[in-house]
Amino acid sequence: MPPPRAALTTRATLLAVVICVLVLTLAYPLRLYLKQQSKLSELARTNTQAQARVNELRSTVERYDDQAWVSDEARRRLHYIKPGERAYLMPAAPTPASGDGGERGGSSGGSAWYGRLWSEIATP
Repeated sequence: MPPPRAALTTRATLLAVVICVLVLTLAYPLRLYLKQQSKLSELARTNTQAQARVNELRSTVERYDDQAWVSDEARRRLHYIKPGERAYLMPAAPTPASGDGGERGGSSGGSAWYGRLWSEIATP
């Protein structure tokens, strides 16, 4: 009867050690590679968002070349009128007083500090 063979032979042990060394050798570079790939995809996403913003800003700048748009904006924002036109400006609607009743930072009511100062100076 031949002697029983060992469960792990020398060749199998050497093969297992070589495989472990290869796995350990490749683990760190693989981790770096995957990290770089995620960074690249993040940068590509950021680049896409930045390019969309650039395109949006370019279209805004291109609007300034349109004289009709510039004229409309001047009339709307700056209240420009053409010769012979009449301008009617409506006073701004008063804002409702806040109902919280609390004072903020030593201010009373809803007026600003310079308004209160002016009203105190103007009162005889």
